[in-house]
Amino acid sequence: MVREASLRTAPGFIRRFAGLAGGYWSGRGRWSVRSLAAALLALTVAQVSVPVMMNLWSQRLFDALEQRAMDRLPVMAAAAGGILLYNIAVTVAHLWVRRRLQFGWRAWLTRRLVGDWVSDGREQALPSRPGDHDNPDGRIAEDVRVVTELAVDLGHSLTYCLLLLVSFAGILWRLSGVVPIAIGGVSVPVPGHLLILALAFAAAGTTAALAVARPLVGAAERRQGLEADFRFGLARVRENASVIARQRGEAVERGRMALLFDGVRRGWERQTGALVRVMAFGASYSVLSAVFPILVVAPRYAAGAITLGVMMQTAQAFQQAVAALSWPIDNLATVAQWTASVERVRGLKEALDGITPLPPVKADAPDFRSDGGTTARKR
Repeated sequence: MVREASLRTAPGFIRRFAGLAGGYWSGRGRWSVRSLAAALLALTVAQVSVPVMMNLWSQRLFDALEQRAMDRLPVMAAAAGGILLYNIAVTVAHLWVRRRLQFGWRAWLTRRLVGDWVSDGREQALPSRPGDHDNPDGRIAEDVRVVTELAVDLGHSLTYCLLLLVSFAGILWRLSGVVPIAIGGVSVPVPGHLLILALAFAAAGTTAALAVARPLVGAAERRQGLEADFRFGLARVRENASVIARQRGEAVERGRMALLFDGVRRGWERQTGALVRVMAFGASYSVLSAVFPILVVAPRYAAGAITLGVMMQTAQAFQQAVAALSWPIDNLATVAQWTASVERVRGLKEALDGITPLPPVKADAPDFRSDGGTTARKR
């Protein structure tokens, strides 16, 4: 049965995921892994500094344009070039560290599952056990990759958005100043009104997006299961090709493959419908988040309270804060794919853990003779 998204992100789910894959961070090579994680965090902080620098650069550029100060343009161009080179270096280093961390985690979890699966007769006993553990080869090859890669990607993007929010919340608070609002004939000074508007705008958008995209989690899990069934069916045909040919069972196998692929089609169409709703909402939300801050700040510029540079800086800071707060909206599909794969890998691990190992087989040890032959050693 498909669980709701709220259950997927509950602390219980996080604990189960940690029990499945958390050993990578505390195992024998934990210091190397933690060093990579620390480097990734430092590079994420460096990534956040780029939009902050660009925000300040934008303010100075538009102020220079408003004042017709063309002598400042060479300096601004040089500053932009420096930011560009810095961003390239940070991006390349971040990519290298992130991918090394991802593949190391995948290799660790793959070795663990393959070791549990192909040992003590579990590979033979697994198909007869009840539960959600079909297609162990597909779960190890594909779902383990998704689990580890997306865990790092989601962790990085969430950290990036939190740091981005903290950085631009401070900028918005400073640029907001204190705006008097008349309530019942009384003027009440309100500090940080732009930050309050950004929080309210993002909260409304996130709430609406979660309502729109709730079916996406179930659709993603269902499709992954159907795709795995189809892959397993194809693998079964390959492994039993000689038997199928000898018994002239090609027509039966083609019909079975057609039924399995029809399931893939239904899963694809169901996920497409859910994605259409999410994408339509996302497209509308992105346009509103770009227009809304300019409309809010424009009256202060028209009144001469702020410069053109400050207006553009404020609008960009608003957009960055809203973008950071929109992490749940932007990552709904990714979280759905990740949680579905986590459940598939967990189902396999639990099934393997529940199998009683077969007793060791006592085989005759070979006795190598001097003439190059072998004989079985007598017991």
